[in-house]
Amino acid sequence: MLFKKITMIMKAYKYFLIGFLGLILLAGCTKKFGDMNIDPNNPTPQTIDPDFILTPPMIQGTMNIDLHQRIHSLTVDIFAQYIANEGFTTDRCIPVEGWTNSYWSQHWSWINAMNDIIINQKDNALKSNTVQIARIWRVWLFHRATDLFGDIPYFDAANGSGILPKYDTQKDIYYDMVKELKEAAAALDNNKMNPGANDLIFGGDILKWKKFANSLRLRLAMRMSEVDPAKAKLEAEDAVASGLLFASNSESVKIFRTEDYKYWGMYYCYPTYYSWGELAMSKSMENILTGLGGIDFPAPTDAVPNVSVPAKVDPRGPIYFNVTRAYGGAAPGYIGIWKGVLAGLPVEEGQRTQNISTNNARLGIRYVGSVSPTGDVTLNNNQNMTLMPYSEVCFLRAEGAVRGWNMGGAAKDFYEAGIRASMQESGISDVVTAAYLISENPNVNGTTVSFNHTAGNHNSQLEKIITQKYISNFPDCGWEAFNDYRRLNMPVLIPFVAPDPQYVVQVGSTTWKGSLRRLLYPPTEAIVNAANYNEAVTRIGGDKTTTRVWWDARQ
Repeated sequence: MLFKKITMIMKAYKYFLIGFLGLILLAGCTKKFGDMNIDPNNPTPQTIDPDFILTPPMIQGTMNIDLHQRIHSLTVDIFAQYIANEGFTTDRCIPVEGWTNSYWSQHWSWINAMNDIIINQKDNALKSNTVQIARIWRVWLFHRATDLFGDIPYFDAANGSGILPKYDTQKDIYYDMVKELKEAAAALDNNKMNPGANDLIFGGDILKWKKFANSLRLRLAMRMSEVDPAKAKLEAEDAVASGLLFASNSESVKIFRTEDYKYWGMYYCYPTYYSWGELAMSKSMENILTGLGGIDFPAPTDAVPNVSVPAKVDPRGPIYFNVTRAYGGAAPGYIGIWKGVLAGLPVEEGQRTQNISTNNARLGIRYVGSVSPTGDVTLNNNQNMTLMPYSEVCFLRAEGAVRGWNMGGAAKDFYEAGIRASMQESGISDVVTAAYLISENPNVNGTTVSFNHTAGNHNSQLEKIITQKYISNFPDCGWEAFNDYRRLNMPVLIPFVAPDPQYVVQVGSTTWKGSLRRLLYPPTEAIVNAANYNEAVTRIGGDKTTTRVWWDARQ
């Protein structure tokens, strides 16, 4: 399936010469392997330096532009309502089989690479840190996949046995993932070798990997909160008790995306989508941001007047999504507007002039490049992609504290720390942030910022936390927004207007959530792994988009 409006020429895939490099490092060391003969023309996972194996799936696992657009932008971000009305069937809650197939197949290649390191280097003391990093990254890859599908192959997947893997329950997967993170964090040793520049996230900083492991464990623990609260509390408190969690924006998990990588499409993707006229704000996002915090909507910095904007807005709102301008593609009569589009519009309605992306607020220019005083847009494809921000850790601890768990502090303090961190990332001044934190001005849904102000609808402390987490995770972490929405029915999102009825729970029912609950398994699984597939489908209640994943337990 072709991208719409593609203007670029596909670059050829180039692969790291890891076999050759591994052999260079091994040259002269064959005595350590007894009489083992090494064929220099056929390097194996056992003879390649695992640091070189680590690198490709670390960047590939964040997805090239082809897969990122289909699974992240046009699937997850649509269902999370970060954006709306992109013109594909996912707008109506219909997953695209080809996209799912591609993600599924590429996921196992990434897992296979991590397993190569973990299995073949488990007894290599010199590469212990690389093994632990591979274990952590494998969990990161797996948690995204299981959150989309539910039960998936896990324990026997891509392990080199050649045996068709069974589908493991999501409960068993989650229990093992938190175990893996705890063990890997404990085994990391700052006094041992690290992968250095081959680690594309932290550059070999072992302490940050420890913090990532514990912070990710806190994320997974919170995911279990509605279905297995005792286990969730145990794991969350233990992660906090480690004393090693992210403590500032400088420690947020980010990976640099650039055109310079030897793999096609691994640059930062949103500038390209912007150039195609996409990334319109959803009406749900507009409702969440409008009025929240009581900050005046900013005056234009150019000579173009605002025509239709709210009086008060979350200060991140006009940064996340810019007021319409001619340089953004807005037609005459639609310039100076800050408005979102309803999710799930019928095809004909979505194509109306007032609903097309360029005539509505779209992703802010700061996330795609820059604009000159004359209105010329320069795109920047070389940027960091955030995988887990520090602010999320703050909101996770705030939620745990609200639940009565020992998070090492008070919920209000963590909540406000998360907001401050998000504001700083968006370039909002401390003065504006201070006024925002004490505001009782509600958004359209009734949610306010002040932590102790709980009057009205949708204004519990938990709803405040999740609303702020939803906002702070924009734009890169829509995966978490979609997961929280399924887990808690928060924040308030307008149900899709006209979803295909076979893919969603009936509108008006007590379990209606406005969009689908999971993705379908690739249909090839029913052929190539039929027995295991059929067993899993029977167990979960059918391979349907209306079937809940394990942790989606709140009614």
